[in-house]
Amino acid sequence: MMDRARKARKERISGERSRERRGYSSGEAENQVSDSGGKGMVRVVRLNGEELYLNLLQIESMESIPETKVKMMNGDYFLVQDSAESILDQIRAFVKSCIVYDSEKK
Repeated sequence: MMDRARKARKERISGERSRERRGYSSGEAENQVSDSGGKGMVRVVRLNGEELYLNLLQIESMESIPETKVKMMNGDYFLVQDSAESILDQIRAFVKSCIVYDSEKK
């Protein structure tokens, strides 16, 4: 029983279970994300050193335990090395780049 629980926990942390659910093989999921990221994407590093890009509009919540737990709208979560503050900084920078300020007074 303990071995199955450990295996399930390891799959959940590595993201293997969510890849299988979406129909990706273990190496194929990384190819679905472009190397340069994109607009509206947040770059994070998983605990195993794998780089991951998350859609900022799909982030539901973040929890700071010794590592940062990012919960997505679909119920998946990712444990990442990045701090919650650095993720928020990336989100703020994106939102700020979308806003155009009118510098001329009428």
